[in-house]
Amino acid sequence: MSRQPARRAWTAAALVCTCLGLVSCGASPDSAVRASDAADTPACKVLRPLAVEFGLGEPSASQMSGEGCTAHSHDFGTLTVLLRDRPLEDTVTGQGERSTMRFGDHDAVMLMGSLDGVCKIFLDAGEKSTVELRLGRTTAMTPQVCTSLKKATAKVADGLTPRPSASVSG
Repeated sequence: MSRQPARRAWTAAALVCTCLGLVSCGASPDSAVRASDAADTPACKVLRPLAVEFGLGEPSASQMSGEGCTAHSHDFGTLTVLLRDRPLEDTVTGQGERSTMRFGDHDAVMLMGSLDGVCKIFLDAGEKSTVELRLGRTTAMTPQVCTSLKKATAKVADGLTPRPSASVSG
């Protein structure tokens, strides 16, 4: 029996974990302790209600980014939330098919990843800040992953302060 398919599967899993900057892909007992200590980070506070609603595991701080928090379930995938202190237009990075959209009063940009099963949405949170949501799922095509991520992003947008309307004076 050839070991090549197993080796490719491990390589693919490592690549997805590395690209997404996820702690849940290879957490050790030591990292679980550090993650639980940091579970009250601002990003984890944003992610916790999503983790409950979508049946994800307990959120934990990302080891690859102090701004991030990650939760995972086999069915939903691995969801990472990052909080950025930059306006939307300065935060959108990565490759893939780019789409602009709105969630309530908030502008957003979606990047349908160039890697299968990876999607990112950057959500304008006002006050020159952005919430970046990343979802990776090895068991689904990228459009399905982006559909799931849109649902999660809508929930985050619902919890954000409404954007002030432009007033016309005269």
